[in-house]
Amino acid sequence: MKKILIVNNNMHIGGVQKALVSLLWSVCEQYDITLLLFHDAGAYMQELPPKVRVITTSSAYRCLGMTKYDTLSAGDRLKRSFFAGITRLFGRRYAIALMTLGQKKLKGYDVAISYLHNSADKVFYGGCNDFVLNCVSAKKKVTFLHCDFSGCGADTRQNAEQYGRFDCIAACSQGCADSFIKVHPQLAEKVQVVCNCHRFDDIQKKAAASAVTLSKETINVLTVARLGKEKGVERALRSIARLGPVKDKLHYYVVGDGIQKPLLQQIIKEEKLQNTVTLCGMLDNPYGYMKAADLLLIPSYSEAAPLVIAEAAYLGTPVLSTETSSAREMIARTGFGWVCGNTEAAIKETLEELLNAPEALKEKKMCLADSTLNNQNAILQFAKLIDT
Repeated sequence: MKKILIVNNNMHIGGVQKALVSLLWSVCEQYDITLLLFHDAGAYMQELPPKVRVITTSSAYRCLGMTKYDTLSAGDRLKRSFFAGITRLFGRRYAIALMTLGQKKLKGYDVAISYLHNSADKVFYGGCNDFVLNCVSAKKKVTFLHCDFSGCGADTRQNAEQYGRFDCIAACSQGCADSFIKVHPQLAEKVQVVCNCHRFDDIQKKAAASAVTLSKETINVLTVARLGKEKGVERALRSIARLGPVKDKLHYYVVGDGIQKPLLQQIIKEEKLQNTVTLCGMLDNPYGYMKAADLLLIPSYSEAAPLVIAEAAYLGTPVLSTETSSAREMIARTGFGWVCGNTEAAIKETLEELLNAPEALKEKKMCLADSTLNNQNAILQFAKLIDT
């Protein structure tokens, strides 16, 4: 049984962490897996499979796994602020060089995996690539891509040099792979696609446990997202406001929280959408809403490979997404729904078409109800990554 070390920052709520939990449950019987977390905290800590050994670091790398809410002591706040300041002023590599001074090298692994990509050089984020390359001895070293590389600020000379040192680069979709190869064609031979796994049985149980009844008088549209600018919820609201009288056929539910919430509340008031939009806030279990909705809307400016696409499809809910790096691959080609242009006007036009042709939504829901989703292909892709 091969010994694998997987390195990640923490287990707080996030797409990367959620994908990691699903991967671990899918492959933990086939491999001897150790998960190293810079900071062993977060809601997903409770969902890790018991067969996976969890360790953490006592070195300054710990700061890269801590959010500002994790820094409970004055010492932690001071240390994290120091390294974040070094990063902003001089770049991440200088902060990493200081962090590495107190870190012992880990040995005895067949494969070491960095599960979190780096961002721009002066952003205090990532560090998993650096840790695997500099602090782990392994026969094979792999890094995962969970981002649209050309659109997230990661396209730097320093990152290119780092990715060149890995044996393999695992992209979570073909779209993510293409985005990376477009920027770094010289590394194309290192890139493999390893799609995200999903805990489908768990999703079904959670949907049943939080069943929601929505009005049959409207077409119920749902977005589940962090309320940040890149997620495009603001333009979704403006698109709905410009639907005119047809918007009365729709009710829009938004599950999530974030920095844009006050702005969204202001738009709802200005556009008189109080009877059309419900901000549900952050829900630990959004699957009741997801199963009850008629349509999942992803209005993002940029996305990698959103987990909610397969989750919604599994629960029988069609998806409408803006054109992002993996949208056509994951939605149009699979038959899970529709892809529109990455503009406010395109969102409005496509919503209007669906509102005026509700039979298309019903037909799509019937098709999804008859489909079967599983992790077989993703597990085979992971095995190829590890064993070849």
